[in-house]
Amino acid sequence: MTSVLLALIVFLVAMIAVIGFGALLHWRRHHDTSLLPYIFYLAIHSMAWQMATSGRNLFASTLLGSPELVEPVVAMSPAVLWASRLTSLFIMVVAIERIVNRLLHYGRGSKIPVGLLVVFVFYFVTTVLFSAFLSTHPSLSHEYFYLFLGGIAALLLTEADGDNAIACARNAIFSLLLVSAVFAAIKPELVMRNDYVEGLIPGLTIRYVGLTGHSNSIGSLVVVLLLCLWSRPYSRVWLNYCAWLIGLATLIFAQSKTSWITFLLGAACLAYFRYIGFLKRYLLDFRRPIFLAVFLFMGMIVVAGITVIIMFGPTGNPLSSFFVTQAGAELMTLTGRDQIWAVAVREWHRNPLFGYGLTIWNDAFRARIGITGAVHAHNQFYQTLSSAGIVGVVGLVLYVLTLFWFVLKTARVSQGLTLALFVMLMLRSVSEVTLTMVSHYGPNELTHSLMLMVIAVYLPRRTNVVTSPIHS
Repeated sequence: MTSVLLALIVFLVAMIAVIGFGALLHWRRHHDTSLLPYIFYLAIHSMAWQMATSGRNLFASTLLGSPELVEPVVAMSPAVLWASRLTSLFIMVVAIERIVNRLLHYGRGSKIPVGLLVVFVFYFVTTVLFSAFLSTHPSLSHEYFYLFLGGIAALLLTEADGDNAIACARNAIFSLLLVSAVFAAIKPELVMRNDYVEGLIPGLTIRYVGLTGHSNSIGSLVVVLLLCLWSRPYSRVWLNYCAWLIGLATLIFAQSKTSWITFLLGAACLAYFRYIGFLKRYLLDFRRPIFLAVFLFMGMIVVAGITVIIMFGPTGNPLSSFFVTQAGAELMTLTGRDQIWAVAVREWHRNPLFGYGLTIWNDAFRARIGITGAVHAHNQFYQTLSSAGIVGVVGLVLYVLTLFWFVLKTARVSQGLTLALFVMLMLRSVSEVTLTMVSHYGPNELTHSLMLMVIAVYLPRRTNVVTSPIHS
């Protein structure tokens, strides 16, 4: 009876997929834009729903090891599980539709980043397919193909999808922050910790998590939101101010130092391309050196002031005292991650070419090594090395270099957005796995997808894009 019911469910899901695919092809005949950017809504709201129904209590949680490495384990209700499956099905259907549509109209649409597309496929082959079949622990799962299909489809977007992709990412994250703020008012133990003492802000013991798995997760999403707001603001001024206010407040209360740094660097990228004319006119004009001199002098004062505070300030000041805390020690020595990286290198030695396999860092592996918080290698290089070996690392290096080349080609026309997203992913890859191909659509994966979409959209454009608000 169970097998018959399972077969019926599989048949119904297959029928839904086929009918949905046909409906998409019919819909595309009358619309120029793709439905792919709407994955931001589904992925983010699915994650929020899971956290909202998890019943977790962050006030009563007991930290196991480093707070930066451990994410609370939450239960997934059957409804959330099916919602997640339907989200995966939607992503697969719209991705395949985009691929088929561009193949049927090859040469008649926008220019395709062929070089990046080829290297992206090579990256998938070297880090996923080879590892799935030739590693120490071969494995095969349908989950290995969602991000690959989504990435291919992202690179096949047209110019008409450009503003829509940025707007969908912006709106989805903003709605997540609004819902999280509501839960902060009515059920704060679900969305924040109240015992955080390792931060840089004196007296602030709250660490905001929102309806995500970790403060670093919501921090990275907020950075993407703020970059999108800067690049493509809302047309309504009051709504734009509201989004900035909630975004900055969330970024502060999340107390994610990595997110603070990535936002500053990303904002610097956007500011450079937004105000490059001013910089060339004043800072780089040696006939009028006063502006450059003032700029350098102010920078020297700031650096000197921070140095004096750290070296000669009282022992209780926030900067000097931070480095004697556990978080400060981890920042300087990478304590907690060095053990994980040692395990990654050890497993790589057992199969230098193709690594341990894609099941490394699963529940069974973590139980065997005794590091329950190591859901991944907490570093993109070590993750690829341990799971896919030298072959995977070659694919990773080639992909990053190619990605950087296309980022540089589109940085000016996107007014720095592609560069800001690339810098964000690279900085986070030191402590996170930002370019994975075998996971679900989490914050890092969504950021990666958005960057691919923006590259594909802006590559055909040969003139500078004038920033204009998107009507919400």
